[in-house]
Amino acid sequence: MATSLPNLVTRVASLLSGNGGAEYAKRALVRLPLLTFIFVCVFDPADQLLGAKVWLFVALWGATCIVGLLASDEICLSASLLLSVLLFITIPLLSILWYYLADGTQPYAGFGLLKGFLLVSVAIVMVANRVDVLPFLSATLTILALMTVAIFVALKLDPALFEILQRIGSGTGLVVGLFERSYGEAPMFIQVNVVTSPLLAISIPYYFDRAMSEPAVRSKLLYLALAAISVVGMLLVGSRNQAAVALLLTFLLWPLYTQHVARNMLMGLGALAVLALPFVGKLRILLNPDEFSNHIKLTLLGDYAKILSDPLTLLLGQGLGAYYRWSTSGRPDFELTGENFYFNTEITYEEMVRYFGLPGAAIMVALLLFPVAHAFLANTNARQRALALGFLAYLGMSATNPLLLSSNGMLLFSVMLANTFQISDGDKYSSIRSGP
Repeated sequence: MATSLPNLVTRVASLLSGNGGAEYAKRALVRLPLLTFIFVCVFDPADQLLGAKVWLFVALWGATCIVGLLASDEICLSASLLLSVLLFITIPLLSILWYYLADGTQPYAGFGLLKGFLLVSVAIVMVANRVDVLPFLSATLTILALMTVAIFVALKLDPALFEILQRIGSGTGLVVGLFERSYGEAPMFIQVNVVTSPLLAISIPYYFDRAMSEPAVRSKLLYLALAAISVVGMLLVGSRNQAAVALLLTFLLWPLYTQHVARNMLMGLGALAVLALPFVGKLRILLNPDEFSNHIKLTLLGDYAKILSDPLTLLLGQGLGAYYRWSTSGRPDFELTGENFYFNTEITYEEMVRYFGLPGAAIMVALLLFPVAHAFLANTNARQRALALGFLAYLGMSATNPLLLSSNGMLLFSVMLANTFQISDGDKYSSIRSGP
């Protein structure tokens, strides 16, 4: 029997006046700034519209401290989680100290980059408050994918919108490029360069897992459609990396839900290879070393070989955010202006070695890969492995794109850490007493 309105009001009032209402209020105190922070990171990545990232981060930790002080039970955190976050922040801090000891000249971008590394501490907030942000993050990314599709369709229908949408995108920092691009002799295509679109690599496996987990056919179709929207969104961005990731995830996720995972993954890769045969000529153009973007990256590798030939730099690095005068800009937008004195390039992992030295970079990469290793080596479920596969794809894209060391890259890593360390029965935790 349906609940009458007076009874419903009475139940809500009872809930809010009792302990349940207090608990709900405390959860909302943390969830509101956390979810707002995620939304801002996705749709205001450059912090140009609201300038709210730092304030939301402070509010998030402030709310967490208040909830911790008011909690009547213990807040249990994994010692491994605390160590991972501590290491991930300490190594950049030590590299900044090393920079000032070894060089100390200006300009310097280390402190600006450090803010991104501090975001990894959000993983502690998620675990301490038992918040799973993946549903909200995936829904937000679906909106982003739909926006990408809408822009692409609008430009197809009315190319005159290029200038207007380009102006809006530049003003927000969300869409950094709307233009027609061609690789070699390939036909021109519209590229909708949405900054945060690589994050779609996590919404694809999330919704695919929901589709595989739902018993009802209607629900399966709904979640498959949501996953497909993210796939299409990545394809329409026009990036080679993102197109490869969208296709690979499409063919590699389903084996995770079968008994013979390795065999079926090989079958999926084989099917993708067969389907790619008619496009071998175009693939050769994409991989041509003389292609504009490929030439920049290959030139940069020569610079890194020169930089890391110094044993001291190879061991300790030049420091987080240290500027260098490159042979090329390393970024097509700066290449057009001839700028080549900059603090980072698109070659992320070589850049980490330049920043932190080989030992420091190795520790950082090991920490990044920990959620992936845990998902596939520990006794986890298909959902964990699917998300880890998406995150691994994101790390792969980051090899030749400046994605990882941004606020969004660090946010995604913190989400994966929290997902790995969420409290479950049988885990060993160090208890932090927060109440009386």
